[in-house]
Amino acid sequence: MSRFADADPRLLGHVDIVLTDVDDTLTRHGKLSPSTLDAMARLMDAGIRVIPVTGGCAGWCDHIVRAWPVTAIIGESGAFRFRMSSKGSLEQRFVRPLAELRDEQQALLRIAAQALQRVPAASLAADQPYRLADVAVDHAQDVGPLAGEQVASIIEVFRTSGAHARASSIHVNAWFGDHDKATMAARLLSEDLELSASAQAQRVLFIGDAPNDESLFRAYPLSVGVANIKPHLETLAHGPRWLCDASHGEGFSEMANRLLAVRQEVMLP
Repeated sequence: MSRFADADPRLLGHVDIVLTDVDDTLTRHGKLSPSTLDAMARLMDAGIRVIPVTGGCAGWCDHIVRAWPVTAIIGESGAFRFRMSSKGSLEQRFVRPLAELRDEQQALLRIAAQALQRVPAASLAADQPYRLADVAVDHAQDVGPLAGEQVASIIEVFRTSGAHARASSIHVNAWFGDHDKATMAARLLSEDLELSASAQAQRVLFIGDAPNDESLFRAYPLSVGVANIKPHLETLAHGPRWLCDASHGEGFSEMANRLLAVRQEVMLP
């Protein structure tokens, strides 16, 4: 796996969309630094659209799409995308009818109760009341961090009950259905931004930090991991193409600075 600093500029020169995880890719221990926020704004100002793709809750996503320098956001592991309309109102698109997702969420909460009986050191995520579709079990945000075996046990409970479950750096996210971060990203890029699959391969870069980003590492050939992904690499069948030298939000800023430098070089006569 190569350093992002050594990536061929010819591969990066066409990138005008950055898909990014949020927790521990943009943030560090839940905090977004001014320098990372500035990196996002500089990308947007340069015409490189930033689209967070997160397991985070709908309430958090509502705030991000309204307040941060982003084009749109995908949340709850691909259950929806939010974006602001030209008139300044919130546009929501769900992977299935919201009423159906809400019914499924109740079933997921019953499974989560079983998971918490097996791993009592875990808890429902503090943001669970603000989720519309999925369920999140906290393993490293307000509890723990729990051991890998405990996280694996939580995931096993959901999967044996027919749900999907993946671990982020702080939560185990669980949902029903065949969607994930990558499928909603492809839908947004195709339907909202009208990008063909071949255009996506050349123009979209993804950056992430955790096992629940694997579908996006697999989907996009221009993929980057911030340095704090290193402990997870051996568990991934599909890891990032490149690694940043820096971790967390500093790694995102490293990626942004390189993209902007390449773009400046391409624009020079």
